[in-house]
Amino acid sequence: MAATAQPQTAHYVGVADWWGRHVWVERGGVRGALPACGEDLIAAFGWGCRGIAARELARAILADATGSPAVAERWCRELTHAVIAQLPRTGFELTDVEILAWLAEVDVDAVDGAQVPAHAA
Repeated sequence: MAATAQPQTAHYVGVADWWGRHVWVERGGVRGALPACGEDLIAAFGWGCRGIAARELARAILADATGSPAVAERWCRELTHAVIAQLPRTGFELTDVEILAWLAEVDVDAVDGAQVPAHAA
């Protein structure tokens, strides 16, 4: 009997250091930069505050976790205020499981209707 592939949990890691703020996604032992997906050009993602850089981080995390740019656009502002703005300014780690749980609390239909990202299949 063939084993079914389990989705890999994504870890979103943000670090603030001398060179700025950096955010990457780790999945299955592989680390890569979290791609921006909004229309606003930003120099870096932000957290521990509100604003465009924090909203764009929320949008990028939601898009990665759900595979849906529409869900990311719809909920990025709320995620910014509820989660991203509350993160410690020095750094953070979130998982896609935590993001999807938050999304299910605010809109269960958004999670049910979200596409499963190719990297999670």
